[in-house]
Amino acid sequence: MTSDPSLLSWNGVRLFLICSLLTAMTNFPSGFSHTSVNTAVHKLNEYLNSSFTERYRPLDHEEVSLLKSGINSAWYLFQVIGAMCSPFLCDTYGRKVAFALSIAFMTVAGAMQMIASFTPYSEVLITGRLIAAVFSPLSDAALILYLQEISPASLRGTMSSLYSTGYSTMCLLGMLLGHEGLLGHSLSVLLFVPVIPGILSTAFILWMPDTPKFLLLVKKDKVAALKSLRFFQGFLPDQALLIDSMEQHQKEELAANNNNNIEDKEPATSVMHILKTPHLRKAMLLSVAAAVLTLPFYPILQSSTFFFTDMGVDMRTSQLASSLMMVVLTVSSICSTLIIDKVPRRVLLLTCGSCTVLFLTVFAVAEQMHQQSIAMGACFGFVMAYGIGVGPVIWSIPPELSPLANRSMMFCFVYSIHSCLVVVTNFSTIPLFMNIGAFSFVFLFAIPSALALVYLLICLPETSGREIHVIINELKGFIEDKEPSADIISAVA
Repeated sequence: MTSDPSLLSWNGVRLFLICSLLTAMTNFPSGFSHTSVNTAVHKLNEYLNSSFTERYRPLDHEEVSLLKSGINSAWYLFQVIGAMCSPFLCDTYGRKVAFALSIAFMTVAGAMQMIASFTPYSEVLITGRLIAAVFSPLSDAALILYLQEISPASLRGTMSSLYSTGYSTMCLLGMLLGHEGLLGHSLSVLLFVPVIPGILSTAFILWMPDTPKFLLLVKKDKVAALKSLRFFQGFLPDQALLIDSMEQHQKEELAANNNNNIEDKEPATSVMHILKTPHLRKAMLLSVAAAVLTLPFYPILQSSTFFFTDMGVDMRTSQLASSLMMVVLTVSSICSTLIIDKVPRRVLLLTCGSCTVLFLTVFAVAEQMHQQSIAMGACFGFVMAYGIGVGPVIWSIPPELSPLANRSMMFCFVYSIHSCLVVVTNFSTIPLFMNIGAFSFVFLFAIPSALALVYLLICLPETSGREIHVIINELKGFIEDKEPSADIISAVA
C-alpha cells in the first residue's frame, strides 16, 4: 500500500509545478548571469577594458580574455567555500533557512554587480560575483534535498532531473535576453534582471514549509511534517502512516550506524568518514568520475560565442548559434525528464557520455581543418547528448549511492571537487584554445572523460528503480539475489 501521487494526477502536477518553480528560482541567478554575459561578451569586455583604461592603462585582447577567464574560474573556486559550509547549514538550520539565505545573498550580489557597472570599479562587480559564487552551492544543495525529500520514490528521478532542466531553461533565457536587440545593449540592465525575481523568490521560500523529513527527523515535529507532506503532495491516504514509517526507519538506520561505527572516532557525516569507509569512498569516486563528464559543458556555456568568432565565424552567426545551442539543451533536458524513470540511468549516462567524447573529438578535428560548419555542428551534438543523459543524471548519483546520514555531505563534497576541477579546466581553456585551437578540448576534456567512462562502465551499479540499501550493499560487495518489493517504508528511504 502506498500514498504516492501519480504524475498525471492533480497532486502530481501540483508537485511538478512546485519543483519546477524551486529549480527556476535556484538556477536563475547563476544560469542567466553566465549565458547573458556570454551572448553580450563584447559589452563585458568593453566594461573591463574601460575600467582599467580610466584608472591604469588599456588592456590588449589577450589580457581581456585572460581576465575574463580568471573571473569565470574564480566563480567555481569560491563555490568550494560555499559547498563545504552547505551540509552544516542544511542539516542544522534546515533546508528552508539555507535556501532562503542563499537566494537572498545572491540577490544582494546581483544588485552589487549592477551598481558596479555604472562605475569604473570592476573590482566591485567581481566581488559581487564571488559572493554569489559562495552562496550558489548552498542553493543547489538545498534544492537537491528539497527535490528528493518532498518527492515520492516513484517520482524522485523525474523531479530530480528538473535540476538540470531548470538550469538549461535559465541559460536559454539568458542567451536570448543577452542579444543586443533585446537587453544585450546594456550591461547594467542585464545584471539587474535577476534582482527582482530574487526578492520574490526569497519571499516564496520563507512562506513555504521545510521538507517533511527535516521537520520529522531533526525537529521531531510530526504535526509540522504531516502538514509539509500535504503541502507538497496534497491530501492522500496513509500519509500519517508514512510519517510513522519514516520515523521508525530512521531509528533503525541510526542504530545500525552506531553499531557499525562504534570504533570510528570520526563523525558519521564528516569528510574523513567518507574517505575512510570503503563503500562511501567508492561512491565518492564514482560520483566524481561522473562529474568529470560535465567539465567541457562549462567553457562551452560561458564562451561559445568567443570560440566561434575565434574560428572565423561572424559575430551575428556566433551569437545566434550560442542561443540555438541553449534551445537544443533545453529541449534535450525536457526529453530527459520524460524518459529518465523509464530508461536505466547507467545505460543513459554511459551512452550519452560516450557521445560527448565523440563530438568533442569531431569538434577538435573540424576546427583544425577549418570546417566551421562541422565544428559548430559537433558543439550542437555535444549539447544534445549532455542534455539528454549527462547533466540530468550525474547529480542524482551522489545521493543514490549514499545512506541518508551521508547524502548531504556526499553531495557537497563531490560538488567541491567538481568546482575545483572546473576552475582548473576553465582557466586553461581559453589560453590553450588561443594557442593550439580546439585540440585543447581533447587534452582537457575528451581524454579524461574517456578514462572516467571506462571506470564507470566497470564499477557503476544501476540505480534506477532500485532501493538505496540494495545499491549500497552492492558497493559493499554484497549481491542480493532478489530485491524486496517496494513498500511504504522504502518509498521514503
